[in-house]
Parts: sequence; C-alpha cells; structure tokens
Amino acid sequence: MAGIQIDGVNNKIDFDDDADTSISSSTDDTLVIESGGANIASITAGEFAINEGSADIDFRVESNGNTHMLHVDGGNNNVGIGAAATQAKLHIITNDSGALNDANSDDFMIENTSATGMTIGSSNSGEGHIHFSDSDDADVCAISYFHSSNNLVFRVNTAETLRLGDSMEVSTGGETTPDVTDGGLCLNQGADDNFILTAKSSDVNHGMTDSVETDSFFAMGKRQSAGGALMYCMNSELQALRVIAAAGAENTTKGTTGNAPISLFATSKSSSGFGSIGANANMLVVTNNGNTKFIVDGEGDIHADGSLSAYDNYDDAQLVRAYDLSHGKGVIDSKFDKFVSYNHEKLADMKLVGREEDGSPNHFINVTGMQRLHNGAIWQQYEKHQKLANAMYELAKEAVGEDRANEILEQNDIKLLN
Repeated sequence: MAGIQIDGVNNKIDFDDDADTSISSSTDDTLVIESGGANIASITAGEFAINEGSADIDFRVESNGNTHMLHVDGGNNNVGIGAAATQAKLHIITNDSGALNDANSDDFMIENTSATGMTIGSSNSGEGHIHFSDSDDADVCAISYFHSSNNLVFRVNTAETLRLGDSMEVSTGGETTPDVTDGGLCLNQGADDNFILTAKSSDVNHGMTDSVETDSFFAMGKRQSAGGALMYCMNSELQALRVIAAAGAENTTKGTTGNAPISLFATSKSSSGFGSIGANANMLVVTNNGNTKFIVDGEGDIHADGSLSAYDNYDDAQLVRAYDLSHGKGVIDSKFDKFVSYNHEKLADMKLVGREEDGSPNHFINVTGMQRLHNGAIWQQYEKHQKLANAMYELAKEAVGEDRANEILEQNDIKLLN
C-alpha cells in the first residue's frame, strides 16, 4: 500500500512502497530529491542542481501560454526556449518552421514561420559587435556596427576588409574615406601591385597564363607604382573586347565641341586638376604588341608607321584608276577643278572640313575626304600628262611615222591611257 514513510535514521522521506521517490538530507547539508533511483534535484547552501546524476531526464518550465517556455532535453543535451529543443544546443522556437540546421552550425538556432531575427541593442553613440575568436586572438574576425558614424565593418584576420558606409558607399581594404557617392564602390588594395578586380568563368580556358589565370576573361589592376590603370581582356577566339555605346541622341558637329557615343578624353596634369595636351605631344597611341603603329597628337594630327613597301613597281596613276573603278565611289573626276569653288564654305559643303555648332566652317579636316581629293589630284595631273603624251605621239607619227613613234614610246616606257 502506497504512502509516506519517514526514515528518521537516514533522514529520508519515501513517497511509495518501492522507495524510488524520496526526499533525503545527507550529512553535508544537501537536500536530495530522487525519482526512479535518479537524482532529480539537489539543494545545498550555495547551489540548486537539477539532474546532478546525469540521467536521461528532461527539465521543463511552463509559462501562462506555453508548456515548454524552457525545456532541457536531458537525453540529447539540448536546451529549447518556446518548444522542445530539437536541432541545436540552444534552440529558440517561436513557431516550428520546418527549417533544417547544418551540423557545422548546430550550437545556436532561432526559428519562426515568418520573420525571424535577433537584435543587438546599443546607444546612439555605441557599438554592436559579433566576434569570431580562437586561442590566439579574441577578435580574429568580427562584424561591427558603429552607431556614431552608421558604418558596418567586417574584419578578417584582425584587419578591416569591408566597410558599408552611411551613404550606401562600399569600400575595401580599410578605406574609411571612399571618394564615391551614394551606392558607389571604392577598392583599396594598399601598396599591392596585383590585380584589384578579376572576372572568371568555368567554361573559359584561353591558356594565356603569363598574366592571368586561364579561366579569367577580364582583369584590372594598377599600371605602375605611380598609378594608372591596366586592363586585360582574354579570349581564346577572335574578339577579346567589344565596347557597346548606345546613346539616345546624335551629334553632327565636326569641331571642338563635337560629341559621340564613344568619347576618349585625354588630358595632362595641371596643378591639382586637368589641362590640355601640349603641341606635338602624343595624345593617343595604338601598338602592335608594344610597338607603336598609330599616333594622334595634341594638335589632332595623325601619324602612322610607314613601314609598308612603296608602290614603285606599279603605275600609281593606274592603281588609282583601278581603285576608282573597283569601288564605284566616283573618287576621280576629270572635271573636278571646274566643279570646286575655292572657298571655305564650299569645302565644308563637300564635308572636306568641319563646321562649328553655329554652322561656320572650321579647321577640322576630313582625313578620308582629303585622301580622296589627293587621289583625284593625282589623276588630274596624270590626265594632263596623258594629253601631252598623246599630242607628242601624234606629232611623232607625222614626223617619223607611226612605227617609229611606237618605238619611241616603248623605249621611254610610256603607256598611253586607253
């Protein structure tokens, strides 16, 4: 028959016949509560211990509306707040979302079916930190928010790596004063000379690995210690760089204010600002693997490598005529000198020189047009030479006969134009 039994000798109170649920007091002034032979709780002068015997026993605290406001899972060594602990050493559960936890991050988990989060509260001038430490350093890695400046800072290996500023600017390398506006990106690599930005793709394999890795199709870095930018574009096939400039407006001005979808802006240093490129100073160069082939200077003059062989083995005038016939552009006109009125306005009408925005002709030269004009001039001079040659040939026929006249032409390597 169950009942309460008091054992005065052993300072023990049993609550059933089996004596497996009891309260006892030991000689060291410890009050022990046992159930099923396990130490459920013990009380000493300085401690209140639950499950000191390390049995598979849960500890649960109810609130007014939650049966598991605090729950210690004795068998799985987990603690749950809000529900029974299931996936982490400390598991805070507002509602069971069914979310899974990775084995590498199962020490702490918070869970809810809708918005889930936690808050680190600080004063307006305070700081909030999350630190990652090891046996060598307490903050080898950290995520910190500084309320006085409204900056979010990421530290890796004790050094600042990334900063998100109060105006949405992003900076790297410990840069605290990025010279970008809202939403801008400032990359600071200190004194390093390697690439500061690269782009890779797993299907790229160009094989040109002297400068970049074989799967890198784009890279940017510092040109030299004094500054400048260096850009690599790599392709195992033909086109390594394509620039697409799509503009919503057009400009036809052939003058100093002319504009276009693609604009190259070259300047020189002038105090703390920019200045114009000096006379005869190179403004743009195009090289063939480092050997300069094409130059535009500060005055707009174009210079090209004249390493091509001259056409000395050919009749230049005949080549010009062949070119005119082949492309059908009508470059050569034997009446050209009668067609042109020699004034600046007419040259601008023919697009041989440019115009300012107000329409007045200027000194901008249409290089292609001038080449055509030059070809025409060559041909006109050749025609005059041919007329003179024909006249001399007719005189020779009358004077010495046609056969002798033909011999004279052949001896002097003169060919009459058909």
